[in-house]
Amino acid sequence: MNPYLLPNQNFCAGSSEHILAVALLVIAGIFTTRWALKSPLPLQTKITRGFAWALVGNVLLWQFVKAYVSYLPTSDPHYVKYNWGEDLPLNPCNWLAFVALAYSYTPKAWMWYLMYFFVWVFTFNAVITPALFESFPHFNFCKFWIAHTGLVMFVIHLLRIGAAEIKAKNLFQAYAYLQIFTLVCIGINALIGPEANYFFLSHKPLTASILDILMPWPWYILQGDVIALGLFFIAWMPYVITRKIQSSKQK
Repeated sequence: MNPYLLPNQNFCAGSSEHILAVALLVIAGIFTTRWALKSPLPLQTKITRGFAWALVGNVLLWQFVKAYVSYLPTSDPHYVKYNWGEDLPLNPCNWLAFVALAYSYTPKAWMWYLMYFFVWVFTFNAVITPALFESFPHFNFCKFWIAHTGLVMFVIHLLRIGAAEIKAKNLFQAYAYLQIFTLVCIGINALIGPEANYFFLSHKPLTASILDILMPWPWYILQGDVIALGLFFIAWMPYVITRKIQSSKQK
């Protein structure tokens, strides 16, 4: 049997495997960003696009692999099958890869602040408390860490090469997008059925997360929405602090 596809539940958050996966991808992200900073603008753009394509390719490859092992007649019955309630690229850390790719070709303000707030509030949280069961070398382990750590490093990469400033109104615009996305996921979960849990709106994740300290469903959704607004403000604080420092230097 192929260990890359055979289900296992050996992953443990906070383990050396967890730390090493994050560390390796952070090193790769730092190397890519330093390379871009030392490169002329045309090459810098190509590096950014290559980074984004790697994120998208990771998501598409996972979709292909899950569909392949699910519907191929000769596929091993022990392999993890495609689950319409979990595997569609509807969670932020999947579809944000496509936003990153679009931004690398046609940068728009809404793409940038959407990535910035969603990555720091949701993706970064997933890096700390991963909703993951499979350990290395399972394909889901690799896909998970490339998707999540990769997005965090992509946002840092954009910050380093000079992404646009984020203003207060962008925070509230991103929060409005969050409300729309939440309603869409609630509708999709209801349409697919009880096995669907996109954005963890049908039940809390089975792994440890910040949602564990909140009230039971559906109240944790409302609590989480309020907490998200507070985290959006915290994520915006570096811009506020930087602006005040620059203002004081000019006086």
